[in-house]
Amino acid sequence: MRRNMLKTTFFLDHFIWVTHPENTKLSLRDVTHGDAFFVSGLLMDPEFIRKLTGHYMPFTAAVARNYARGERGRGKKKTLLMEPSPGDMVLGVLLLKPTQADTAALERFEQIREGVRRKAPIRVVVGTYERTATTFLLNE
Repeated sequence: MRRNMLKTTFFLDHFIWVTHPENTKLSLRDVTHGDAFFVSGLLMDPEFIRKLTGHYMPFTAAVARNYARGERGRGKKKTLLMEPSPGDMVLGVLLLKPTQADTAALERFEQIREGVRRKAPIRVVVGTYERTATTFLLNE
């Protein structure tokens, strides 16, 4: 049985590449305006996303300006996070075209119900575009 393969689509005029399952159709509007999650860390790994959601999700490189990576706690209680930090930036990816099941899987991983993190809108840069996406911020 052939496994779903990934391919890359380039939107050359906009400096955007998107990696996605070969059977997924994407338009520039999907990248610049559609539902999307900005993630960093482990959620940038397409294989981890496949294990979490059951399939590959389309993704592209993105930057969150005025945020920095941080951590709270130590050892097994250490929590990695993204927090506001003027002048800094976080490199990550934009997960595109999430389904309701994808959103639920991401929320479980980020422990939304347990109150560890919350979903929040954030401005990110993708190629030559700036857009709003959803991210996960630590509740403090």
